[in-house]
Amino acid sequence: MTENGDDNGDDNGDDYVTAQIRALLDAVQAEGAAGAGTRSFQLAEHLAAEGGIHREDIMAATSLLLAMIAWRDGEVDVAERFVQRLGGHSQDSLELLLHTMRLEIGWDRGWLSRAEYDDLVEYAKRAGRADMELRAQAIEPRDVGSLPEHDRCC
Repeated sequence: MTENGDDNGDDNGDDYVTAQIRALLDAVQAEGAAGAGTRSFQLAEHLAAEGGIHREDIMAATSLLLAMIAWRDGEVDVAERFVQRLGGHSQDSLELLLHTMRLEIGWDRGWLSRAEYDDLVEYAKRAGRADMELRAQAIEPRDVGSLPEHDRCC
């Protein structure tokens, strides 16, 4: 969209992918405690094919989100099944998920432990993820060795 409200068409692909991501999140919310996650995984496959998102990464993220929703809703057996499915994904995808979670948690609260921060920045550099490294720079690294377990990140 330009300043005068005209759509120059440049964002259509991004708008489509954003809409598909929202649809996936809606499906995850609806299916998390229900069991199979069929619609969620179908939408994740679609995002991988049409949205340029790496298949292994989006499938791992979908498994994690479904497990989290099931756990939140008290469906421990369902959550365990999604966690088992998560474990079948590549180490690279699991590492991306870990560091993405650290980034989001640090971004939300404004800080990470120095070790978590250093791991995140090192990962971002190693993976060539300048976007993650740039966002991490806004997070304060703290020396917090004595924090209670529930205040630590990942």
